[in-house]
Amino acid sequence: MQKYFVSDEDFKLNQITGEDCHHIKNVMRCKPGDEIIVSNETEEVIATITSIETNIVRYEAKMAIQNNSELPFFIDLYQGYPKGDKLEDIIKHSTELGVSSIYAVIMKRSLFKLDSKKKESKLERFQKIAKEASEQSHRRRLARVKDIIELKKIDFSNYDKLIICYEEDAKDGEASNFKQIIKSLKPNDRVAVLVGPEGGIDDSEITYLKSKGFISCGLGPRILRTETASMYVLSSISYEWELK
Repeated sequence: MQKYFVSDEDFKLNQITGEDCHHIKNVMRCKPGDEIIVSNETEEVIATITSIETNIVRYEAKMAIQNNSELPFFIDLYQGYPKGDKLEDIIKHSTELGVSSIYAVIMKRSLFKLDSKKKESKLERFQKIAKEASEQSHRRRLARVKDIIELKKIDFSNYDKLIICYEEDAKDGEASNFKQIIKSLKPNDRVAVLVGPEGGIDDSEITYLKSKGFISCGLGPRILRTETASMYVLSSISYEWELK
C-alpha cells in the first residue's frame, strides 16, 4: 500500500495536494475506492480515496495505525560531498535505513564547488528524494536533507555520540570503537556520523573533528567507498538494536 506524507493542514482536511496528486493519478493509477496510507508524521491512517481531481485528491480516513518503523536514536549523516550523482543514492538508501537528517558537507577533498545560486534547487531535489524514500520504506517520520555546508561551519555541540568513519583506522586494524559506541547507545540519543568524500578525510580535518569530540572508527578490514560507509553504519545499528 502506497504511503504519502502530507502537511498538518491537508491531514485535517483529508486531502492530498501538490506533486503527490500526479503520482496517485498517473504513476500509481489509483481510482476512487483504492486504499492508501496518509501521515502527517504525528498521526497515520489507512484511507480510502473518494475523488481524484486535477490538483487535489480527497480521501476518507478508515483506521488509525501505529507505526514503529523508526530507529530508537536520531542518526544524522554528515556526508562529504561526492562526485556526480552519488549523493542522490546515498540520500535514498540512508533514508531507507533510518537516517534522521542528512547534511552534504564540503570538505578539503570534495571535488564539488558550491554555486550559491543553485543551492536551493539542489536542496529541493534532495528533499524530494528523501521524501519519496521515506514513503517507499514506510517511515514514521520524513528524513530531511538539511543543508549543503562547509565542515567548519557545522555546530556539533548537541550530539551525544560523534563518529568518524576513517579508512586509515581500518588499515591500522582498529576494530572496536564503532562496536563499543553502538552498544553504548541509549534511546533518543543524538548521533552524528561523518563520512568523507572520495579521497578520504584530510589529516587536518581529522585533528579538527577529534577536537570536537569525534571518535574515529574503522569499519572492518575492507576499504569502503564513500557511498557504502553510511549504509554499513546504519545497517549495523539496525542489526544490533532492531533484530531480536
